[in-house]
Amino acid sequence: MTTESFVHVGHLRSQLTAISRKAEQAFECAFDLQQAGASSERVEAAMAEISRLQESARQLREQLGEPPVLH
Repeated sequence: MTTESFVHVGHLRSQLTAISRKAEQAFECAFDLQQAGASSERVEAAMAEISRLQESARQLREQLGEPPVLH
């Protein structure tokens, strides 16, 4: 592997870590909204954000050649 490849993999892993953290925060937000009795639109928007982030993480894992992770 070249230095450029290591940098690319490092960048992808960094992005994956950031997206995973955002997905966790979005999940907590959706849960909190639901528990607080927020409107269904707000809860659905938070759930949609979770799905979007999970899809982004899946695509990054594919680029890295990592096996899928069950959440």
